[in-house]
Amino acid sequence: MSAKFNIIIFTKNIIDLNWLLGVVQARSLNASFNEIESVENWEYDDLQIHACESDINEILGLLEEGRIISVSGVVNSSKFVVILNKVENIYETSISLDTKNIDYLDSNMLDELNQPIYDEVSNMLLSPEMVNDLLVSAIGVEVIVDYYEDFEKLNLNSYNVVRWVLGTCMTSRNHSLKDYKQVSTNVWDKVT
Repeated sequence: MSAKFNIIIFTKNIIDLNWLLGVVQARSLNASFNEIESVENWEYDDLQIHACESDINEILGLLEEGRIISVSGVVNSSKFVVILNKVENIYETSISLDTKNIDYLDSNMLDELNQPIYDEVSNMLLSPEMVNDLLVSAIGVEVIVDYYEDFEKLNLNSYNVVRWVLGTCMTSRNHSLKDYKQVSTNVWDKVT
């Protein structure tokens, strides 16, 4: 069984899935959605399967109604899942990529093989299309994180985060994170 490379993103607004898919495809990666499901809650009540050809805005409307959305797909030969959830006024987008065919991503530290991927993801999160909506993002393998406004509390209650990427509202505060070093204004990496 392979591990999951995770990108967990907390934002003020919904991430446009068509834009996200376009970003991946612009990097010459063959990406597509295979299955879209929604559930009423984390108990998986009222499971509904939606056609992949459905209007993505219609699917995202279900998120506004309180449903949890799961989008499965493939990028090159690797499976991925995107889970969209809204808690109060915060949107969580959790991207999990199977590392079976990209084993260099199955690492709990940055190295010369996986750092370009982390940098590419960070650049996407800090792009003009996202930076103003981004609150914070956690990147790593088998990441567990829940959102708290207090970044230090968020960090202390998270697991397996290799890199934090902070939005503009978080970078305006002074942070001192145990086991992490600030590598740029918005980016903190785990210390080896």
